[in-house]
Amino acid sequence: MIRLTDPFVRATCEKFNIDESHGQKHSARVMQIADDLMNSIPDITEEQRHMAMMASALHDLCDHKYVDEEVGASLIRDWLVDVVRWRRDIADSLISIITTMSYSKLKKQVDSSGNPVFPDHGKWQVSYEIARHADLLESYVVARCVIYNKHIHPDLEEDAHWKRARELFEERVFSYVKNGWITLPGALALVPSLEAEARRCLDERCMDW
Repeated sequence: MIRLTDPFVRATCEKFNIDESHGQKHSARVMQIADDLMNSIPDITEEQRHMAMMASALHDLCDHKYVDEEVGASLIRDWLVDVVRWRRDIADSLISIITTMSYSKLKKQVDSSGNPVFPDHGKWQVSYEIARHADLLESYVVARCVIYNKHIHPDLEEDAHWKRARELFEERVFSYVKNGWITLPGALALVPSLEAEARRCLDERCMDW
């Protein structure tokens, strides 16, 4: 299993200036959430568990917000094959998962009724859903939103960052369940407490994470 202190992860974050909102701390949290979600899926195999954890750890190393997706994906694939010694087809499956997890990409692929349409990853579908849900649940952390907004808009004043955070949470995050983005029972059970904490942090301008 990958360790987030691995030189590859650290070096890739530095290379593409991936700030803390999508960096190693975020990846560690997504891995922890993924691990918790898997406890409620009794028939998941060890192979699927491993894929879910690796996807959770590596998903933002090819995030289009920081790096050309193909460039990031190529670096990850080469590392998995040459260093971790994965088979290339398994590495390709992981790349397929992490390049189809992003909410910003998936929201452009809704059906005629506005419902999200998710890709079919075959035997890895459960791994995909776990990693995707874990990443969405981490987006309830208000601090990440503020940190990222400061990363892309460093000249804005503090009030503007918090205003944007509240807008994003009201428009997007607090609608994940209603709009069909969060469906796993284990994830749904976590939403009420995550939303309550997010609303507290927005009201108090709290950076707890």
